Amino acid sequence: MENTKIKLFEDAQKAGMFVVGQRNQPVFTAFLNLAHQIMHPESALSPLTKELLGAYISKQFGCSFCHLGHLETAFALGGDAVRTHVDEPTEDLKPLFRLADKVVSNSVTEEDVACFLDSGYTEKHYEDIVFVAALFGFANRMVTGFGIEYNQQRDEASSRYLAKGYKF
Repeated sequence: MENTKIKLFEDAQKAGMFVVGQRNQPVFTAFLNLAHQIMHPESALSPLTKELLGAYISKQFGCSFCHLGHLETAFALGGDAVRTHVDEPTEDLKPLFRLADKVVSNSVTEEDVACFLDSGYTEKHYEDIVFVAALFGFANRMVTGFGIEYNQQRDEASSRYLAKGYKF
């Protein structure tokens, strides 16, 4: 058992996220369509803010593929200045990240949301945070479950492509 090679993991190291598409195209297509609807259209949060939120959530989940990949997408949308925003969030991002932490840990309360709204945000802002957190909860578990790690040479171009949308 100690020398057992798992073909799925070997394939994932070669093809990255696309191994999911190769193995189960209907699920992968549905996932990309959902990701596009959550991440790309501007809503209360801009696509850039959603990408930073996704990179932050992925870091919290310990998913290097999504964390680093979505930092690269954020870079494509916002330039070099945004590369540090996950580790050193701006004042505008801090309340979004705090609330995302609550959503991710399944500990958000009505009081948390009321405080968020009282600080000038809308229910649409909150909805965007919940949808991004839910999307990345699924994505991070899918990626880590298939053993996919970020590989800059393999993944950088597709991460930057996501700045245009999630439909391929």
